[in-house]
Amino acid sequence: MYPKFSILDPAYTVTVPKDQTIYGIVDMMSHVFEQYFHDASNTLIMDELCEGVLRTIIETAPKLVDDLLNVELRETILLSGTIALNGFLSMGSEGDWATHEIEHALSAVYDIPHGGGLAILFPNWMKYNVSVHPERFARLATKVFDVEVENKTVEEVAYEGINRLREFWSSLGAPSRLEDYNIDDSQLDVLVEKAMANGPIGVFRVLEADDVREILRMSL
Repeated sequence: MYPKFSILDPAYTVTVPKDQTIYGIVDMMSHVFEQYFHDASNTLIMDELCEGVLRTIIETAPKLVDDLLNVELRETILLSGTIALNGFLSMGSEGDWATHEIEHALSAVYDIPHGGGLAILFPNWMKYNVSVHPERFARLATKVFDVEVENKTVEEVAYEGINRLREFWSSLGAPSRLEDYNIDDSQLDVLVEKAMANGPIGVFRVLEADDVREILRMSL
């Protein structure tokens, strides 16, 4: 449900504990990623807006994790999350959302934090889909993660950006493998079934059951 009007007061967020603050940061970045990876064209303004929000979160998040009572840092993160989650960044395009579908299944079966599951899954969804549009991932790498392009292929730039995302989330204290939650491969079929409950998922790349299973295997 979306409110017609809302007032967001960052002072109310200072009591959010460290782990949930980290998960919220991961989730808002993931929402931006879901809207950044689409199949539309001529989205230069929205691309720049997505990248700007991501850069701001990356600059602010480490400071906030070390200073949870800082209202000014909470302000920046709260507004970042608002922009990431209110649908504005999907103007002119339809986002992917496959990673969210997979994570919802993961949290349904194992009751893990949503942001924790996304931190594990999203870099692996990215690696699985680099070949679809490597230039898109390379743009993210250069614009958001300051990856140098000299003497590198587009794919190398793309993978370096994904690795920097993983390193950033790990530096905040987010999990990186399903084994961090003691999750093995025993329920893979159940997870795939739940993720695919309404059929194939994704827009940037439409995922079938075998694709979802492979992304989960990469995440173990």
